[in-house]
Amino acid sequence: MKPSHASSLVRYAIRDVVLEAKKEEARGKKVIYLNIGDPCKYDFSPPQSIVDGVKEALDGPYKGYAFSLGDQELREEIARIEKCSPDQVFVTLGLSEGIDFGTRILLDAGDSILLPNPTYPLYPTKTDVLGAEALYYNCDKEWVPDPEDLRKKIKENTKAIVVINPNNPTGAVYPRKVLEEIANIASEHKLPIFSDEVYDHVLIDDVEMHKMKDVAKDVPVFSGNSLSKNYFYPGARVGYTAIHNDAGGEFMDAFTRMCNQRLSVNWEFQRGALAGYKAGLGFLKPKLEKLRKRRDIVCKRIGEIPGLSVCAPKAAAYGFVKVDGYAGTDWDFVYALLREEGVLVVPGSAFYKNHPDELYFRTTLLPEEKTLELAMGKLEKFMKRI
Repeated sequence: MKPSHASSLVRYAIRDVVLEAKKEEARGKKVIYLNIGDPCKYDFSPPQSIVDGVKEALDGPYKGYAFSLGDQELREEIARIEKCSPDQVFVTLGLSEGIDFGTRILLDAGDSILLPNPTYPLYPTKTDVLGAEALYYNCDKEWVPDPEDLRKKIKENTKAIVVINPNNPTGAVYPRKVLEEIANIASEHKLPIFSDEVYDHVLIDDVEMHKMKDVAKDVPVFSGNSLSKNYFYPGARVGYTAIHNDAGGEFMDAFTRMCNQRLSVNWEFQRGALAGYKAGLGFLKPKLEKLRKRRDIVCKRIGEIPGLSVCAPKAAAYGFVKVDGYAGTDWDFVYALLREEGVLVVPGSAFYKNHPDELYFRTTLLPEEKTLELAMGKLEKFMKRI
């Protein structure tokens, strides 16, 4: 008896590397974890409005199964944000479940989907499990997509385009003109767009954020978001997908079936999400100021280390760092850095595909300033030895 072939295709490097870190800790080494974007592991916390909303819900009538598509008041509040009907809103277990449902709705075995390069690793993993093909469209030196490269990558079996804006792992924010070009290509080829906008308010610099639903008007747009990033509450596991421009309703019907088969999302945390969305984003300013200082520390120190370079992220919570002069693979680099200096980062190949001659790693920007300074010092020592 063996597990299924599909299960063997599941990869998630962001957490897979933790297994090696735990082995090093068991040997007595202290590890600085720069692999995961969990703000609550550091000195960030969700707004009190959500915490209070959850506490209130625990004393209320929210102990049974919630409606499969989501708490109705929450869907109405999200619809106000997304400027759509509540019927177009589906509450999910974080955006991760939205990505799972979206890829299963958009793809059959043998189909292909266009992903940005670099991309978030969950998309190619879900694609592989479905027996579909991931096609990667390239970005420029500031990690902004190249629409003409996207156009060239489209095949007869291509069924959708994924846009991740702001991007994880690069922190790039896409200009409206580029989004318009992508929307025009999608319209020309009649391709739905899955728009992952989970960091749309985590803007480190003063940049303009444009949502794909406001740009693409004649193809279905799946707008994905969650509490995890904008509200610094990944443990709540509340996200949503709003489906725009679905004239025939087929995608909404399919998403309804996906939600029904998993029953519901935790009702108390949905009520907390409702309280958070109603309270708004006023709590964000000091958190973004803190994140900006940490981004600046990482970028400054990386720029001082021979062999390393990074395009300063404008949003999100990561730096995508290029390494020159290392003889091994990115996985070799990551594990050597872990063993020798006790610093854990994520191999760039988990995000950046079809570029074997370029070596990158992803680091989070979230830890306290002293921790980041210590980690950058250890990284510098490591680089001097290679």
